[in-house]
Amino acid sequence: MRLSIFRGGFTREAAQQVAGASLRQIAGLVNKSILRHDPHSGRLEIHELLRQYAQERLENTLQTSDSTKEAYAAYYADFMQEKWKQFRGSKQIPALTEIEADIENVRAAWRYLLDQKNALKLLKFIYGFWIVYYVRGWGHGAIELFADGVDALAQIEHDSDVRVVRAVAMAFQGFFMSLVGLADEGYKLIRESIEILERLDSPIELAFAYNGLTLAAYYLNRPAEEKDAAQSFLKIVEASNDKWLLAYGLWFAGFAEFRGKNYAEAKRFAEASLKLSNEINNTFGSAWCFVSLGGLATNNGDFAEAKKYLTRCLQAANKLNFTGLSSIAIKYLGELALLTHDIPDAQEYLTRSLRIAYDLGLDRDIANHLYDFASLRVAQNKLEEGVELISLLLQQPASHQARLVGGRIRDHAKALLANLENKLSQEMYMAALKRGELLVIDDVVIELVGPKKLM
Repeated sequence: MRLSIFRGGFTREAAQQVAGASLRQIAGLVNKSILRHDPHSGRLEIHELLRQYAQERLENTLQTSDSTKEAYAAYYADFMQEKWKQFRGSKQIPALTEIEADIENVRAAWRYLLDQKNALKLLKFIYGFWIVYYVRGWGHGAIELFADGVDALAQIEHDSDVRVVRAVAMAFQGFFMSLVGLADEGYKLIRESIEILERLDSPIELAFAYNGLTLAAYYLNRPAEEKDAAQSFLKIVEASNDKWLLAYGLWFAGFAEFRGKNYAEAKRFAEASLKLSNEINNTFGSAWCFVSLGGLATNNGDFAEAKKYLTRCLQAANKLNFTGLSSIAIKYLGELALLTHDIPDAQEYLTRSLRIAYDLGLDRDIANHLYDFASLRVAQNKLEEGVELISLLLQQPASHQARLVGGRIRDHAKALLANLENKLSQEMYMAALKRGELLVIDDVVIELVGPKKLM
């Protein structure tokens, strides 16, 4: 009966700790076909109709139900805390895989603890949630999850622990909003979270809020604020004695320097971050460093070196199943192919990257890809198609956000459009411009990459 609390399967350890089921009892339930055992994963599962029936019986036994829920929530709080610890070490892949396998249980335990306003246990979830949703590309789901936390913990001003959890949930909500193209709204939430966390003396939580602010300021093309936020993040993590956080902080500081065109400093930070990441087998950190070093090599005109770094980034991202970073690496390989006039490779890379960005619902990245595809069409001597794509792009709100090399997407698009106007007759140019204004972005993206996949 207690086993009915689990969602989407569970491990033998969870069954023992949450439901008090012994190995003999579990084996007996498997033999009676009440439980299914997956020999590959080792996980157990109850048939859903049977689970619902057992859950009704459990709910009717109030004392047993409450104690089971408490054990369930405590188990998954400790589970998430342990997985976050493992991710900051050498067990990143198994940590992500195990969270993903138990994500329904983890979410259910989180919701229960939100109802209980149990801040100390909720805090054990929050970083594990951030990393798995980030790496797996579940941006829109993350916004909903953290927004639920922000709403559930509102107006509890007397409990400083609750206020910390709510503020860091707000920071992560803002982080993911920025990631999917809602940087203005995300920025406001992150700023509010920083104001709260500065008053509550919660340095690590504050560091992650500054991490979110760095991202939001980047997308909003505020380089001075981006650099200040990155430096604030780094200053906090330097005092933490956490090598994973320090590697991440060094990379972010270097990224801000790159955006500010301080390339020597950007390289110094990236190399320091990569060295530290290698010391602790931090694939996540190394992958981001390869992006930066690839960008620096591209800027220096060393395209062979840039391709080497970007390929290493893609390999690391694929190893982690880090969908968003895979898209970034593939996109930059596409831009690199354009620079070297390898049009077939540019077409292939940019199509693959846009496919991922579209599936993940990343509006800013989709807008950014439209610019790259317009540039590709120009390289293919399809100038009118280039004008149509730029015309469509300039209608997108996300075009106001930044490109990596500086400036807003729409500023680069307008410069390309001016160049195209000089290459086409006025009649052809204006007709292409009008056709672009009538295009629907989803239709265009589907034409480029195919229908959206369910993520």
